[in-house]
Amino acid sequence: MGFSYKRPVGERNTYKNFEVGVYPAVIKKVKLAKTKADKPKFTIIVNGKNEESGLYNLVFGIEFTEKNFNYLLASIEDNGTEIPDIDFDYNEETVKFLTGKNVYIRVELSDWNGEFVPTITEFLNEEEFEAADELPGTEPDSNSQ
Repeated sequence: MGFSYKRPVGERNTYKNFEVGVYPAVIKKVKLAKTKADKPKFTIIVNGKNEESGLYNLVFGIEFTEKNFNYLLASIEDNGTEIPDIDFDYNEETVKFLTGKNVYIRVELSDWNGEFVPTITEFLNEEEFEAADELPGTEPDSNSQ
């Protein structure tokens, strides 16, 4: 029993932005990249539990690199992963460690070429995540009635 070929239409992988709020998420992929000013950066692709996806660029060699990176690591640690004693830097070892880790993120509207779009603005530790008052999907679960 075969089937007749019918060319698929539409997009296979539709992209769904996060809404403004805070979320538990997973680091899907980390890419070694460069900024327009040729600074090294990680482009971190983050996925949510409802198939949302977003990007976070962690730029190296700027004033906030270490602070932002420490928040990222604290978020991973607060999700149950022990932070190893490795040289966290712009390298493959760090990329491998970050990939697949659970994190908490904050999404806010940011100006992108004159259009306000939901953007991952920071990684949160567990205390910040739990204290956030803009949790998405605040309507009660149908199971908890």
